[in-house]
Amino acid sequence: MLPSSLAFVLHILIAIALTVRLLYRKLAVSTTLAWIIILFSLPYIGIFFYFLFGDHRMGRKRLSQGNRIRQFYQRRYGVEEDPLMDVTLDASPTIRALSQSVATLPGFPVTHDNSLELLEDAGEILDRIVADIDAATKTCFLEFYIVEPEGRVVAVMEALARAARRGVDCNLLADSFGSKALFRSSWLQRLRTAGVDVEESLPVGLIKSLSQRSDLRNHRKLIAIDQAIGYIGSFNLVDPKFFKQERSVGEWVDTMFRLEGRIVDSLGCVFNADYIFDCVGLDVDREALRDLPTDRPDTPPAGNVSLQLLPSGPETHDSPIHEWVVSAIFAAQRRVSIITPYFIPDETLTLALKAACKRGVAVDVIVPEKIDSRMAQFASESVFEELLEAGIGIARYADGLLHTKCVLVDDTVSMLGTVNMDTRSFYLNLELTLIAYDRDVTRLMDELRDRYLVRCTHIDADEWAARPNWRRMTENILRLAAPIL
Repeated sequence: MLPSSLAFVLHILIAIALTVRLLYRKLAVSTTLAWIIILFSLPYIGIFFYFLFGDHRMGRKRLSQGNRIRQFYQRRYGVEEDPLMDVTLDASPTIRALSQSVATLPGFPVTHDNSLELLEDAGEILDRIVADIDAATKTCFLEFYIVEPEGRVVAVMEALARAARRGVDCNLLADSFGSKALFRSSWLQRLRTAGVDVEESLPVGLIKSLSQRSDLRNHRKLIAIDQAIGYIGSFNLVDPKFFKQERSVGEWVDTMFRLEGRIVDSLGCVFNADYIFDCVGLDVDREALRDLPTDRPDTPPAGNVSLQLLPSGPETHDSPIHEWVVSAIFAAQRRVSIITPYFIPDETLTLALKAACKRGVAVDVIVPEKIDSRMAQFASESVFEELLEAGIGIARYADGLLHTKCVLVDDTVSMLGTVNMDTRSFYLNLELTLIAYDRDVTRLMDELRDRYLVRCTHIDADEWAARPNWRRMTENILRLAAPIL
């Protein structure tokens, strides 16, 4: 056993070496400082945590391969820039420029021939998914962070099994950590026996953690059926009547968009890339690419809604969703509304919200009254006083855990998807967001926001400022860990 003085010196040397690595990686200042504090204040434990969670190790090979694979399917599906976009896109010049940047980096342009339905009730969402799977003739591709095969979700599992038995190509991609209930259940073998290809996304384990980060999550939630019908939103494949009821936060409240049109091709590109990496690995050849559908479906225009898909995560350059949100807030002229369950804004997002408020933009944030993580809740509340003082309205939803993730900017732009307003979603998770450039869709989302507000209590700035000192201290301590929560 090492003498205590030698063990201490060894800890300091390792911590210094990892600090140099952190400085070399040029992470956000807040993230770097948080890790340095952990490394030096928690002997060996901090080092252990860093090796598990601190290194961004999805890999350059996946980054380059991911771009190549998405581009392959985009060419096959005809997902390409519309030369009339600047004429037809109903948005300000700044927002148009933002849409161009999305088309350039993640590679998904705006598509115009789409229709969209907003689904709020969990029962209706599951019923519509079952009906669409039952009507499928070629493919059913599902990708979810959490799949829990109980309650009303059993009907989805049964529909997938039926579809596979009648010859439909059915693939289910579920996050390894989030969908533990699926991988430990009898449904895993039942689906595979029926012919459904069930894949574990971003597998976790003690051995794997030695070579890769074990806290990277596939947080995406999407469905693509026959390359004609799609779903995207915040809804995990769970029954809210059963899901996390032991946390005493009420039923989870979610929304999904049901989509038809060319935007489904973009969903297919994202699914195919994720599926291939988890099924084949990083050494992807042409044969593996052609195992998934490569033909462009001959489908007529489904509507006239302009939609754009925006994926983000450690497999993409920078953080395109974070950049889009911050830039859109700076471009806002009349209002910004954010609905999110986990609201731990970094300095850049906080600055954007406060700057918008100063120039006369109406800014409001809707969060749940209770969430399933006390640490995250305290970290979130640490910024409330600063925002309230700036004139930003904060409302807390009291009728369950509001899990919808939405950003509304002015009257023409709305964003709905999987991303939370925190560092984990912006930089660590695989996320997926749909941007709608459409006044009718924005009105639809405004009505949803108004329905949420009826069930909210608004935080009074003076009352919040009078909260106990012990609470302030707890918030401020956990705020230090916010960049890595």
